[in-house]
Amino acid sequence: MTSAAPWNRAAGDFFFRVRNAVFPALVVLIPLFSRPRLYFNDPALDALLRHLGVALALAGAGVRLATIGFEYIDRGGKEGKVHATRLVRSGLYGISRNPMYVGNLLIAVGVSLASGALLTCWVAIPLFVFIYQAIVTAEEAFLLGKFGEDYARYCREVNRFWPSWQRLPEAFRGLTYDWRKALRKDLGTLLGLIEGLMALAIWRRVWLRGRLALPQELPTLALMGLVLAVYVAAHALKKQRKFFYTPEESRTTV
Repeated sequence: MTSAAPWNRAAGDFFFRVRNAVFPALVVLIPLFSRPRLYFNDPALDALLRHLGVALALAGAGVRLATIGFEYIDRGGKEGKVHATRLVRSGLYGISRNPMYVGNLLIAVGVSLASGALLTCWVAIPLFVFIYQAIVTAEEAFLLGKFGEDYARYCREVNRFWPSWQRLPEAFRGLTYDWRKALRKDLGTLLGLIEGLMALAIWRRVWLRGRLALPQELPTLALMGLVLAVYVAAHALKKQRKFFYTPEESRTTV
């Protein structure tokens, strides 16, 4: 961990404050304002890169679910500012200091590739890399100030992004995966991502083939409707504290 430039930390504080509104908007707007084309006019390469994009985006969602299900931390902020009550060093945080941001970056890169537009890749990928490194810089300054040497030692032992694989046994010792908590907190992100990838595919095909391609998209539109129905049902179950909660949690969760 190195000392951060004041402007970079200020950028991180800003993006942390607006991230919940800005990030989904960027993921949607950047592909829509780009113009899909065959990557390098090569159909085989185009298909490979777009499928790779979908795989990376889903892998990013998987990283988020794995992070939350093993050991979730309260870095969601407080009054728009970086906040943490404890220093977590287990679960995925035992092998990477920022696994949620790794997942988010995989989603950003994946969606960019899946868009089938080079302009989106050129703009979105560097933009998201800058945003997340700035946020991490701001968080590191806060955590170092709050936890001092404990956090400095954590930084020496665990990489910022790339997993410290040698720490796997220690990081997950004694932990069990809580799939209810993972789905409770992040099912909306997963289903929203799936909806977005399908909508992006429809947008791309209609842009390239014209409106006559719309009838061919009816199966995908029906699948999008099904995913939306699953989300509505899941939201209702969460409100009623069913399925996503154990009986004990249903009684104690407020």
